[in-house]
Amino acid sequence: MAKNLLFILIFLLSQSNIFAQWDLNSGIPNPSIKLDWPLFDFPYQIDAMHTVGHGFFGSYANPSMAQSLAVTSNLFSGFHFGMKYFYDNANFNDRWKRSIYHLGVVLGNFFFLYIPGGEGWLHEEYHRAVMTRFRVNSFNDMNLFPLGAELVYVSRVTDEDLIRFKQESPSDFVRLHAAGIEGQYLMIDSLQRNNFFYNQNLLNEYLYWLSTVNSHAYIWVSVSPSEIDETLERIDSRETDIASRDFTGFDFNAWVYDLFRPDEPYEARGVHPTGIGIRRYRSTQDLTEAELAYLRKQRYLHFFNYVSPMWFGIRSIRIGDTGFYGNFAMRHYLTSFGTNISANVFLKRAQYNMVFTFHNYQNYQHYFPGIEAEFIDYPLSIGKHELLLSPRILLGMQPLDQNFRTNMPEFLGLFGLRVDYRANNNIFPYIDFTAKTNGWIAGNEYLNANTSIRLGVSLRF
Repeated sequence: MAKNLLFILIFLLSQSNIFAQWDLNSGIPNPSIKLDWPLFDFPYQIDAMHTVGHGFFGSYANPSMAQSLAVTSNLFSGFHFGMKYFYDNANFNDRWKRSIYHLGVVLGNFFFLYIPGGEGWLHEEYHRAVMTRFRVNSFNDMNLFPLGAELVYVSRVTDEDLIRFKQESPSDFVRLHAAGIEGQYLMIDSLQRNNFFYNQNLLNEYLYWLSTVNSHAYIWVSVSPSEIDETLERIDSRETDIASRDFTGFDFNAWVYDLFRPDEPYEARGVHPTGIGIRRYRSTQDLTEAELAYLRKQRYLHFFNYVSPMWFGIRSIRIGDTGFYGNFAMRHYLTSFGTNISANVFLKRAQYNMVFTFHNYQNYQHYFPGIEAEFIDYPLSIGKHELLLSPRILLGMQPLDQNFRTNMPEFLGLFGLRVDYRANNNIFPYIDFTAKTNGWIAGNEYLNANTSIRLGVSLRF
């Protein structure tokens, strides 16, 4: 998926004057920085402990979705904050300073694609988190610093584990393939929220473009025989060792293949060309015309991800004389049952920070709505103790049993509450509780009904 990065880099550099020029809320003070560290995540870490097999602390080798998202968001927030500090405090020619600032951010974002903790690492960790839920262990090859690599794998996965996984939960197996870009878009959402609600004014826009255009290009080439089939033929010929193989190959070809064929046994993929193991990777020749058409459709729906003023440095919009500021963003996710197109509206006024989201869940031919509301960091004092409350509620419908073809709905509900305690001006320990029914929720590893509790610390400077 890294083939198009040079083109993207050139494109971003050519746009370097459009960002940080449109400050529609210029009276807001200079930004702070917020770093979240979810130290414990239950029950996921129990699954990870059993998957890794080296006691509780071994579970950190397979971080949860929330843990890996926090690592990557913190990395980019810290880097962008550092670059802005340089820009605000360096004492030399403004033109040179601005050029170094923009070029430094772009090159840093590009470099972080290939290191542990970066965007590519997050992509692979989201795949791994889904596998971990079903006791499928793996290794993230991003931990080997594959600078400039054309393809990076999640390796050390056995065929037997993949056979068992698909047999146990076909819906989770479908979700597995698309989980990588799910993580990338949650990273973008996290950075956009921090910029909006905490007035950080960080130069995140290059990362939005880099991550989204790269993912979009990955989907775009998935129906191209010249890109996919020729690459797979070359890869298959040299992968004689099962442990060195990727768990799936090209993500979206595998996603649409299993989406249309949930009941097909994994071993029906056939024998690997070397005669050793199962032929895991799906080429365009393995897809029916209906499957290819559905994948082509996702290429165009993916343009929804660019619909936001935040892409162009418009980080906050004054809403008349109401005292409110707002913004909006859209997301297109690939899910366990098809797709979710969501519209997020961000609002803030004084201590009121709010997000409202309208979800459009769709399987093959049917539509299922959902609506979500969140408060962010609402202050509450109890005696001398200061708390920040972040409640979240989601109500809607998704396809029954996550089925791709059914027209039968199933109720979807989620309630969450995060409570941050102000230990001092910079340190906020927190507890984050979430309970949900059956259904797909971005960033939640569980398709079945689940209750999760996270304990962590938030550092705010």
